[in-house]
Amino acid sequence: MKTHKVGIIMNGVTGRMGTNQHLMRSIVEIIKQGGVLVNPEETIMPIPILVGRNETKLKELSARSGIDRWTTDLERVMADPEFSIYFDAQTTLRRADAVKAAAKAGKHVYCEKPTAVDTQTAIDLHNFCVDKGVKSGVVQDKLWLPGLVKLKRAIEKGYLGRIFSVTGDFGYWVFEGDTIPAQRPSWNYRKEDGGGIMIDMLCHWRYVLDNLFGPVKAVSCRGATHISHRIDESGNRYACTADDAAYSMFEIDGPHGE
Repeated sequence: MKTHKVGIIMNGVTGRMGTNQHLMRSIVEIIKQGGVLVNPEETIMPIPILVGRNETKLKELSARSGIDRWTTDLERVMADPEFSIYFDAQTTLRRADAVKAAAKAGKHVYCEKPTAVDTQTAIDLHNFCVDKGVKSGVVQDKLWLPGLVKLKRAIEKGYLGRIFSVTGDFGYWVFEGDTIPAQRPSWNYRKEDGGGIMIDMLCHWRYVLDNLFGPVKAVSCRGATHISHRIDESGNRYACTADDAAYSMFEIDGPHGE
């Protein structure tokens, strides 16, 4: 059997999402199963290298995952022809510059959402990748959740008839950190660090609505900060400067013009 080895630079995987979703539950499992079977005679095998700023965390993650290659020198691996794909799961404010550097180096790009904290930077980033001739993609994982797959199938079969409006709730409770440890990093609740529920979650809503019901034409959104203080990773109390709730109305161009 022919095996196509694909080198992947995995930057920012020491964080919660990068470690759990992208490394342990995806890349490591793909490697364990013997790669991705393209046809009976061909397999694609990911060859990852872990990249981050904290050497101690990288060593621990390497031991836990079984991925023995890691580095804190992003510039060096960007120049290495062995790696053709760049994956980014860093904090949002670090993403655009790193993705541009990867595209400039000729790497194909796959990254976490959001790509940026403002529209113009996101558009510029997309255009930059197009100009450099590299493939680029952003996480749209919710499309393959079993419930949404079944809903799409029901809509396509006409089971629900004509759809005039859709109501949805999306989110989960995150502990403040005083009695039970918080499940999300503290930067998510600091606007100055790129945090905020609207920036973080409305991009999920966008592709879900686009793919299930129709293109989004307009958005009206009200954000709020319901919890004013939380406990950070060091056990210190900090002020939450970013929105932790969003109440939105979307106008959608549906299949019948509704």
